[in-house]
Amino acid sequence: MIIRALLVLILFLGSASSGFAETITLGAENDWAPYANPDGTGMANDIVSAAYKAVGIDVAFKVAPYNRLLKEVREGAILGAFDVPKESANEKDYIFGTTPLFVAHSAYYHNKDHPLSAEKKEDLVNGEKIGIVFDYGYGDFFAKNDRIIKIPVRSDLLNVRKLAKGRIDATILYDKTADKIMAENDLNGKILKAFESESSNIYVAFSRTFPKAEYYAKKLDEGLAIIKSNGIYNRIVGDH
Repeated sequence: MIIRALLVLILFLGSASSGFAETITLGAENDWAPYANPDGTGMANDIVSAAYKAVGIDVAFKVAPYNRLLKEVREGAILGAFDVPKESANEKDYIFGTTPLFVAHSAYYHNKDHPLSAEKKEDLVNGEKIGIVFDYGYGDFFAKNDRIIKIPVRSDLLNVRKLAKGRIDATILYDKTADKIMAENDLNGKILKAFESESSNIYVAFSRTFPKAEYYAKKLDEGLAIIKSNGIYNRIVGDH
């Protein structure tokens, strides 16, 4: 009877534990609103959470500056981080899944009182000072353009403030970020879109040395396929 009771208990505990989702931790950047907000919310955070939930995995976010998180990913201190554009320059540093979280569209913005003479990105060949954010990806064309001066700072907002003061010639902003910054800082009439930049496929970048990183990249792909088919993905994007 005792042995039978123990077997029943073991079976019960095994079935109960199988109902609990596994939890992983991913780095979430803290300054790319509304894609990723300082409080650990955002469009990207919601997509990642929903995709992993669809395959029975919960996600905890480590919220920190983008460049710090990517350093930890490269060192194998954390499993992965987002929002990382997949580019030729970084493919050797990280493991990427096959499906991006989303496609982000960017543009060059300039000061209405000091406009760029260039009419498209290919015309930026005269040492223009372009404000960027440390370790952000802006596309392969931008990465290879050595005829401009790239000036990195900690955030998009700092770049916009420098642009408003005439300290740089332009900055690159992703569309949703630009809309939010302009509205919240009353800059719609002063900082204007000059011309389109590049579109970037945005991913979770997984560590090449963290255990089971390739497995979790594949599970994310599976989850993204599920939430795209059941309508959850479109609802998340629409809400942001």
